[in-house]
Amino acid sequence: MSLSLQEILTQALGFLLLVWVMKRLFWKPLLGMLESRRNRIEEAFRQIEDSRKEIGGLRSDYEARLVKIEEEAREKLQAAINEGRRIGHEIQEQARQDAKETLLHSKENLALEIAKARIELRREIAELTLLTTEKLLREKMTDQKHREKVLEMIEELEARS
Repeated sequence: MSLSLQEILTQALGFLLLVWVMKRLFWKPLLGMLESRRNRIEEAFRQIEDSRKEIGGLRSDYEARLVKIEEEAREKLQAAINEGRRIGHEIQEQARQDAKETLLHSKENLALEIAKARIELRREIAELTLLTTEKLLREKMTDQKHREKVLEMIEELEARS
């Protein structure tokens, strides 16, 4: 196997020609495709990073809003509790006032009923006294008859009661 200088030069010239043709026809488009792909990948990574930053910003914004909403909810709940307590106190005070008025009204009614009962009792006593006097005046009374009449009147009074 011996190599001649002419063969080496021919092969070197063929190789250089092949490299030049490859560079002209295939290398630039291949480099262009690689560069384009590298640019797309870099752009995708930039978009991913921008999206992460945006998501982080949105997350902190949502967390701040959530904290604010929770605080407002606590304030409204506390206001509702305070309002409920106030209304409860008002209802209790109104109930106390109504109870006092009812008690006063009941006492007044009781006093009126007692007064009516006294008047009725006086009227009945007067009527019974008149009836007894009338009966006594109609009959001639002996001591025995007097006792019988008194017992009879007592029985009548017990029967009416």
